[in-house]
Amino acid sequence: MLLTKKQIENQLSKFLAKENGLNLVLEMMLNSMMLTEREMFLESKTRENKANGYRLGKVFGYGTQIELRIPRDRQSEFTPLILALFREQESYLKEVSFQLYSKGLTARDVSDVMETIYGKHFSKSKVSDITVSFYEKMEQWRERAIDNHYLALYIDGLQVNLKRDDKYQNECFYIILGLKEDYTREIIAIVNLPTESATGWREVFKELKIRGLKSVGIIVSDGLTGLDSSITEEFGSVAHQKCIVHLQRTLQAYVRKTDRAEIAEDLRYLFSPDDKDYKKENVPIRIEEIALKWEKKYKALAKYLKTFNWQPYFTYLDYNVKVRRMLYTTNWIERFNRSARRTLKIRGAFPSDDSVLALITSVAIEKSEKKYKYPIYNFKFEPKLKNK
Repeated sequence: MLLTKKQIENQLSKFLAKENGLNLVLEMMLNSMMLTEREMFLESKTRENKANGYRLGKVFGYGTQIELRIPRDRQSEFTPLILALFREQESYLKEVSFQLYSKGLTARDVSDVMETIYGKHFSKSKVSDITVSFYEKMEQWRERAIDNHYLALYIDGLQVNLKRDDKYQNECFYIILGLKEDYTREIIAIVNLPTESATGWREVFKELKIRGLKSVGIIVSDGLTGLDSSITEEFGSVAHQKCIVHLQRTLQAYVRKTDRAEIAEDLRYLFSPDDKDYKKENVPIRIEEIALKWEKKYKALAKYLKTFNWQPYFTYLDYNVKVRRMLYTTNWIERFNRSARRTLKIRGAFPSDDSVLALITSVAIEKSEKKYKYPIYNFKFEPKLKNK
């Protein structure tokens, strides 16, 4: 019996009014489309081939799954075109799950989001399977081969509250940002060792060399005790710049809060990164000036200024004025760490180092694909950092 268009619409509306009606209609429509497609496929073939029953399949519907009867042929040549769209859908949902997880949501959170959109079939266990593959993907990225030379390495440790032996404690994640020879940036190391130490950094450096690193123009770090010897042991006489912000904090601890604005102004004069005529030989003179200024009021400050080893904090003066501001602090790596903390903060404490490593890595990949891919062309004015 042939039905008019209006009659078909009326019948469809009755189906749609039923519980799960939309999925029933979708199921019938998709099965009919695939069956018709097989008939057309077999008719177009000149050699012998016949229908060979069905196999069952499932795809995402509205709040639940739709069961499909996928037509087969005897010679296994036929594949319904509609299935390619559903494979893309599966891939898309995995990518969405990756993105949600990488922003700090737990597997349960991701499962709840997917359940709201696609129904209960998108279970926590399925999301957990996806997160396992996410961990593997992140690990492969961390272990990738890297360039044999970087103009600069910026290194810093990130403290994260991590569960180990049923106890939560802060542990260190060693992170290194590299400035490449094309003037773009990338995170080249994310390594977990429970505490930060010079020995730990030496092990991280060794791992970088295994992955392909041979030489570095300059290394920028905080003032961690013993780090100088670790750098020398692994990279020889490479230039080393200690972060001046850490020194500023140390010096400000010697004065009252009411004097901190004034000492900060003195330190700006001491560092003067934008003064192209400022040389290393001028540094002791300026240090002496500041020490004499504060000696009567803060003897401990004056003594520290006169005796501390200032050379590692003024390595930046050996380079072109256009890059000094980008060399005399660890700001680049600390900005990355702040971005990582924002993602980690959503989760609070973590059940394993793998979960932390995966989330920090996802932030690193996002930075590499966005902000870090733009070159910092100021460095083209500084040939001393290039591979010799």
